[in-house]
Amino acid sequence: MADENKVIVDGQELEDVSGGRGGAGYYMTVGNCNGGYLALRPQPVWDQYHEIAQLWPGYQVYTYGATTRGTGLNGVPCTYTYVSFNGNWGWANSAFLR
Repeated sequence: MADENKVIVDGQELEDVSGGRGGAGYYMTVGNCNGGYLALRPQPVWDQYHEIAQLWPGYQVYTYGATTRGTGLNGVPCTYTYVSFNGNWGWANSAFLR
């Protein structure tokens, strides 16, 4: 994937997001991922070569509610949520979180 398709979100932008780090956090559960896992990614963009962790259905993640628009498989626009799993923070496709 070309670099021009990646969305870079800096720390200040995360602080400015409504419901971001200043709010109370909560847990979400990974739902059905079409027979597979949900990737925790360093950027809100689908990239098969960059995964922080594999989030399987039923796993719990922690979030403060920060979301952003990004790209999914084949460049389809989607929403990502900034979450923590086992101490690692990253972006997960919001469509698979509940």
